[in-house]
Amino acid sequence: MSDATTTLAPTQRDVTVRRATTADREDLWHLVLRLQPDAPDRATHDRVVGPLLRALDTLLLVAEDATGVVGYLLASQRLTFTANGLVVEVDEIAVDPDADRATVATRLVAAVESWGQEFRATRVTLADVLPRDVADGLGYTTTEVRSTKALDLLDDDPVLTSPWDGPAVVTAPTPEDVPLPVRD
Repeated sequence: MSDATTTLAPTQRDVTVRRATTADREDLWHLVLRLQPDAPDRATHDRVVGPLLRALDTLLLVAEDATGVVGYLLASQRLTFTANGLVVEVDEIAVDPDADRATVATRLVAAVESWGQEFRATRVTLADVLPRDVADGLGYTTTEVRSTKALDLLDDDPVLTSPWDGPAVVTAPTPEDVPLPVRD
């Protein structure tokens, strides 16, 4: 006989997706290492998490199941001519190999699609970040192949700046400089 108020313990199939926070930094690092074994060094990772979380055109999501954080997705918005406006580009997806990969990927992609719809994006593109069968199962088709090239850094310890600020140059503060608030 079962009690109608009995709740079942969460399982790996119970995956929730939420925006990442700075508290997820360590879990994100472990997933980045799985995605890219020659990942950036830890100090660079730690410096990048905050700006990614604050960027208005960027979405960093984590997926959790009963075991904890089991995946993340990093996406950004950009304007294009060929898509007649705004597109959302999924740059990175990492899923723990022990997790239900299809469920985690499906929930992460569904969340980024909803985010794109909020901003009236016309398209979501996956930068070849999922296995082809998973992407096909989610309704994505291959339309292009991207080539990448690693660039040499301008200096040994770049300061994260806006792309329109030019190269990272460390200068002494002037009396007119106003410190920006930091949420990290």
